[in-house]
Amino acid sequence: MAHEIFISTDGTFLSSLRYIDTRLEPFKKSGEVTARITKTGERSVLTVAFDGAARAQTAKERKGDSDTARKIAAVLVDAIADVVITDCKFHFIESSIKLSIEDKICHHAFIRALSSFDRSTDKAIAKSLVHLSENFLLDSFYAFSIDTLKQRWQEVCALANDNACFLVCDGTFRELLRFLISNLESHAPEVHLFNRAGRVEMLANNLKPINVYVNDELPEAAALVSKLIQIAPKRIFLHQEDVAKSPVIDIIQNLFGGCVQVVQN
Repeated sequence: MAHEIFISTDGTFLSSLRYIDTRLEPFKKSGEVTARITKTGERSVLTVAFDGAARAQTAKERKGDSDTARKIAAVLVDAIADVVITDCKFHFIESSIKLSIEDKICHHAFIRALSSFDRSTDKAIAKSLVHLSENFLLDSFYAFSIDTLKQRWQEVCALANDNACFLVCDGTFRELLRFLISNLESHAPEVHLFNRAGRVEMLANNLKPINVYVNDELPEAAALVSKLIQIAPKRIFLHQEDVAKSPVIDIIQNLFGGCVQVVQN
């Protein structure tokens, strides 16, 4: 039996809907799922349609659910959990921290570094809180259903706010940011940065694109720094002289220090 799930937001997490949509690509290519994002008044809605009852709360089997329906439900729960520990956590920390940092990219990098700590625990909690329904309101879920996570995040915000004056002192902020980045869990041994058609492109060691989710509405420089922080690679290779001269590369070299290497091609 055909079934539809509607995941919506008032606009705060529109980028999140696009990310959830991309996670469904394998099912869309096989024809098992159709998905589209539409606008209804002030709300954006991702409509996911497929066969079978996919209102399973987790990937656990439910009587009458098809294997495909369970897989789709599991992907949706996992994608929403990713959104929670990426966009929702970033939004919460950004709105809770009271630091005056003029450099917008470094300010964003600081929030992203704080957001990237203990992601595995955050994601496990987030997945336990996601209960799919026919109408899943992402912004309401953020506002009312993740108090357990918000309490964890608030502790970090309180620590930063209590030390705000010290943190914005000359040199102290950059030093702290470098410390935070250097202590993140690494998710890749290395990444390679190339200049492709005037844009800095990030590739894995097999020279294939690296898929890491950040808000797709970010400026290019902030998005690149955000992706590097989330991946926290052990080594960053800069290819081509023009990449090494890019302004954002100066920031990357400053924040990631000794793990950055310039490759003369």
